[in-house]
Amino acid sequence: ARGLGDVYKIQSLSLDSSIHVLPNSEPTTARSKLLTPGLLVLLIPGVLILPLLQPFDQQWTVWLHEHGSKEFGLWMGRTMFEGKLPGASDPAIIFLLASLVIYVRSWSHHASQRLIRWRPFLGFIVTTALAGSLGVVHSLKWVIGRARPYEVWGENWPFSEWNEFGPHFITEGIYRGSFPSGHSAVILSLLTLSYIWFNQNPGHSRRRIMAVIWGLCVILSTGLMGIGRAVSASHWLTDSLGMILPTWAVLHLLFFHLLKVPLQLECFMNKSVRPPLPRFWELKFCGLCLPILLGSMFIILGFRSLRFQETPWLLSLTLIGVLMVSFFWPRMKSFYLQVFQQIQGHPVQDEGETKADG
Repeated sequence: ARGLGDVYKIQSLSLDSSIHVLPNSEPTTARSKLLTPGLLVLLIPGVLILPLLQPFDQQWTVWLHEHGSKEFGLWMGRTMFEGKLPGASDPAIIFLLASLVIYVRSWSHHASQRLIRWRPFLGFIVTTALAGSLGVVHSLKWVIGRARPYEVWGENWPFSEWNEFGPHFITEGIYRGSFPSGHSAVILSLLTLSYIWFNQNPGHSRRRIMAVIWGLCVILSTGLMGIGRAVSASHWLTDSLGMILPTWAVLHLLFFHLLKVPLQLECFMNKSVRPPLPRFWELKFCGLCLPILLGSMFIILGFRSLRFQETPWLLSLTLIGVLMVSFFWPRMKSFYLQVFQQIQGHPVQDEGETKADG
């Protein structure tokens, strides 16, 4: 297919005993519908838990800050990647960086067959890190602009709820909003391993049990991170504990509905040759989504500027955002559809070829 960029050489498949997939006994559309309840189980409680925590947000955060261990709070917040001593989030950061390196290696012409078959899993980890832990989290920080506890208590910044626009705005320069917690999102990214282990070999119940245990440990660690960030007055509880289920829902959406990792594995294992795909297509997809995300930020920040009478010119950001989204959205959608048509064995033709065939 044209327009897909560099095409990796088609190689013959030799089945790997470490990766198994469910037989393709149902149409893809029917199989995807079976996943919707799992997403709803995460989304509905995730939406409900934030309002339930809201009345106690300040009270419990104050209590944790006054009674919690300061050493624990410092350890949870620091990282050696900021020139400090090692902290609680460093293992997760190292895992994500290592996954990125291995992902790039998997697209090498010298990559082993076993490593190549891990591409869907590695692409899922990389996309989760870039789109979720970095893209969505930091975009919300800038758009919402919520003040952190130490700013409210020590610097007289006004308190705002998680569902309100906070006092921070781009007119003040660079700032680090409180909602949501980036540290908690990084820890929760380790949940990708549970999805991989659970779906890697459906016939091995022991591996699935290990995936569930690991997932519970990750959720517990994320909760401890949220408590630690409250102890250090860096985050409100709704920034971290309240965002566990919504962030998990994004991860679930990426695995099953957007990247369709089980479908990728199934198509690869049921074909005698591997579909030709653009190299690093997940990174390219994230690259196309980035300007859409920035455009959405500009639209919201432009409307937010109406609250600040001294900067009405920032309303022009709305127009810039609309243009960015309008330009990149169809390109992102076209690239995405072409990739999955290739995965499912339906080559994409150019418009000229289609008309000529007609």
